[in-house]
Amino acid sequence: MSHTTDFSCLLGFLVVYLLLVQYCILTFYRDPTSAFFDPSRAYEQIYSLERRQHAEAFIRSTKIPTDGKNITVTLQIPMICIGIATIERPGEQYIRSTLGSLMDGLEEDERKHIHTIVLIGHTDPHRHPVFHEPWLQALSDVVLIYNSTNKEQFENLRNMEQEKDYQQKAVLDYTYLLEECIKSGATWIAMIEDDTLAVADWYPRTIHALDLANSKRTDWLYLRLFFTEQFFGWNVEFWPTYLLSSVTVFASVAALLLLLRRARYPVVISNVVILMVCFVCTPACILLYFMAGRLSMRPMVPGLHEMPNFGCCAQGLVFSSEVAVRVVGKLRERGLGFVDMILEEWANKENLTRFAVIPSVLQHVGRHSSKGDDFGIAEPWSAAERIFNFAFELYEQHGQRVVHPIFG
Repeated sequence: MSHTTDFSCLLGFLVVYLLLVQYCILTFYRDPTSAFFDPSRAYEQIYSLERRQHAEAFIRSTKIPTDGKNITVTLQIPMICIGIATIERPGEQYIRSTLGSLMDGLEEDERKHIHTIVLIGHTDPHRHPVFHEPWLQALSDVVLIYNSTNKEQFENLRNMEQEKDYQQKAVLDYTYLLEECIKSGATWIAMIEDDTLAVADWYPRTIHALDLANSKRTDWLYLRLFFTEQFFGWNVEFWPTYLLSSVTVFASVAALLLLLRRARYPVVISNVVILMVCFVCTPACILLYFMAGRLSMRPMVPGLHEMPNFGCCAQGLVFSSEVAVRVVGKLRERGLGFVDMILEEWANKENLTRFAVIPSVLQHVGRHSSKGDDFGIAEPWSAAERIFNFAFELYEQHGQRVVHPIFG
């Protein structure tokens, strides 16, 4: 083969390669593990905006009882207790959308199986703008506040607020709320943060996942309803696997070329072609594969999966009532820290299984962390905003039916 032909082949490969790069730019911009990730487009809220509108419409259409009671009578022994701790946030109070999205779309029978407790996480509940709003009482079975009768404990809580001791206060809020949910007698306890949105059919998806989890394992800690994909990239601890795979591809291509040259194409497949394909084209394709992103090249499979690593954060965790008692004990033992980190350390130490439902049934929409202001230097998105599930935005609602173009 002449040098002109070799050059034409290389030029042809370059054209195809550039077209593939353009395809990656257009297609993989939502993959946070990809080199083609475009945050200006990826963080666009599509389904979240729809759920906000549905939640607001649901609350506005709710007939508020004059006696201030809940609009639905929960069964004496509910299937699931939802615990939501809420605090006053700068600007928007997300709890309205959170609670509205959880209630919107529920069948009447499903709502009867849910016991909802909202904790106003201030020693002075009047600080929270929604405390006296009628819809809060109407959509919640219990609006929980801190009891001021225990003077010492109450003063301790007040000091935490004044000193902005978020780590200790958050653990106390979580523990208090979890204990109240345990008292409800519910089979399952879902601890959900107050800056999330739920997919319309979150309840049947969650109950189905819980049934599957119980059928698979007995020693599991929680079911995760939310995770952010940004930690599921080509993580460095697996570099030997990536290296071995790359070497295998390189060797396979080289062996195939040598075999073809010997069998049928001794003239066409020259030494120059072999060198060009092995040391230019193949490495370039391997590089593009990794640049495209792990989630794009190896998409997550829908359903229930173990997620022992990289799951973040604590926006939505479901415990069995038995495990919840142990969680309370563990949190009281530690007393300080971030709840999700405490749980992960415990699970790693005792080899407890952690499940996640894919796709996520919750989305995190908060712009400000409840643990304090978290805007980074020269960052257009706060750390809180970057806790985001990109696949959630692809949900599509057709009447009462919710589908996902990737996961179904």
